[in-house]
Amino acid sequence: MKKLLQQVNDLPGVMGSMVMTEDGLPAASLLGSGLDEECVAAFASSSRLAVSRAATHCGEGEPQEVVLESEGGNLLLIGIDGATLAVITHPGLEMNTGLVEIRSIARRLSEALKIRI
Repeated sequence: MKKLLQQVNDLPGVMGSMVMTEDGLPAASLLGSGLDEECVAAFASSSRLAVSRAATHCGEGEPQEVVLESEGGNLLLIGIDGATLAVITHPGLEMNTGLVEIRSIARRLSEALKIRI
């Protein structure tokens, strides 16, 4: 799993990545300096939960991807079979190109999780 996270981190503009369980516990992480694992996991988990609840309440169903953009950077959350891939990027990351690569790696992480279970 760490090798796949490293591939995410090697993408231009990515500051760090982690896989966390549905309840927000880090399963694996490669975060850049200045990023606290517990803080990122707590923020990512609460953000995903809030968006999921709102989407479900509005009849839209569970979102597979959540993108939060701010002046300081972006947080991408991608559901991967009972877990979540969280990716922190610099502001201004070209989301179209970067997201395609991140989705591809997320699919491989999903397969890795199935093998581990």
